Amino acid sequence: MILNRSTQYTLQALMHLVAHPTGGPVLARELAEQLDLPHHYLAKLLQDPCRAGWLSSTRGRGGGFTLNPGTEHLTLLDILALTRGERSDRECLLGFKECADDTACVLHCQWKPIKQEILGHFGHCTLAELASHKALPGWLQPTQPARRKTAR
Repeated sequence: MILNRSTQYTLQALMHLVAHPTGGPVLARELAEQLDLPHHYLAKLLQDPCRAGWLSSTRGRGGGFTLNPGTEHLTLLDILALTRGERSDRECLLGFKECADDTACVLHCQWKPIKQEILGHFGHCTLAELASHKALPGWLQPTQPARRKTAR
């Protein structure tokens, strides 16, 4: 629908970086392993957030991706615009290349207000809010140190 695989992977990576700030660079390989995503694909996807100024990227030993200040305030709509461009406004529920008022499909009149409502919600949902939500998958939950068993 609106969130394609590229958007989903980019969102997962950014949410993970917001939820688990390391203070230092994180390798794309490590991030991909933690999120169970394809490494090379994720590395390519993270280039756009770097170009947008959301992430910093350092090559070589000790390099990786670092979250830039303020990125946690980005909205889901910002990420959608970065990964999908203007296509999300013209996306057709039936899969046609364009679906606008002048090139409407049969469901356009019913889908348009729903799509606008969804995009409106996306504009209010920040990465920080998404990353702090209690009903998140395990990979985003804060990890607690394992307790040592003491002998009695």
